[in-house]
Amino acid sequence: MSDEHDGDRLFVTALARGLDVLAAFRAGDRALGNTELAQRCGLPKSTVSRLTYTLCKLGYLATDEAGKYRPAPAVLTLGYAALAGLDLRERAREPMRRLSEETGLSVTLGVRQGSRVVYVETCRAPTRVGIRLEVGSTVPLATTAIGRALYVALPAAERTAVEALLAEEYGPRWPKLAERLAAAREECATAGFCASYGEFEPDIHAVAAPIAGSAPAMALNCSGPAYRLTPARWAEEIAPRVVELARSLGS
Repeated sequence: MSDEHDGDRLFVTALARGLDVLAAFRAGDRALGNTELAQRCGLPKSTVSRLTYTLCKLGYLATDEAGKYRPAPAVLTLGYAALAGLDLRERAREPMRRLSEETGLSVTLGVRQGSRVVYVETCRAPTRVGIRLEVGSTVPLATTAIGRALYVALPAAERTAVEALLAEEYGPRWPKLAERLAAAREECATAGFCASYGEFEPDIHAVAAPIAGSAPAMALNCSGPAYRLTPARWAEEIAPRVVELARSLGS
């Protein structure tokens, strides 16, 4: 957790750290120990031990036979309440399914969580390789097409805050990533979409477009195996359809 809230008397640091522990779990994680959670959260192991104990008592975490932790059903209550409040997700589901079926590619809808993107709706193509596509799965913001589209969609103040998170996370890699995000803003302003051709996963190509007026900021993504289409064909054939669908879903 960064020090951006230092001096804010209303900010409850203990609560924020507990939420950081819950957010540390990602799709594909079976269970995590205190050491792994401490590394992901950037917190002392002793602090994480107290937080996981408390979260277990409240029903948000459960332990396995090895004493490691996994999210418990109480977390689902929060997640489903959040998804239920995303009206755009309901409107997008059917046109996303049609686009996926017509192209044979995967179509996803995502929102930002910290420096990552959380999928809130997915239509998975049968040829999909490489990346898990499930509601609740997360991918990096800086190196994916959908992450870049979300970055473009953010208000200026929020974008600045995200840049601070990314700079802290990527360290010496950040300047090059910052250049790539700046280029993505220009690409989106010109063509209406952002792209990632093998930058996140070598065998995956993707294009994405922000959805104007969505709250929270959301983006639509289309992705598939790199062998299916060249970057030029992604830009010429797939991206216009993604941009049009994103436009139809926007305000």
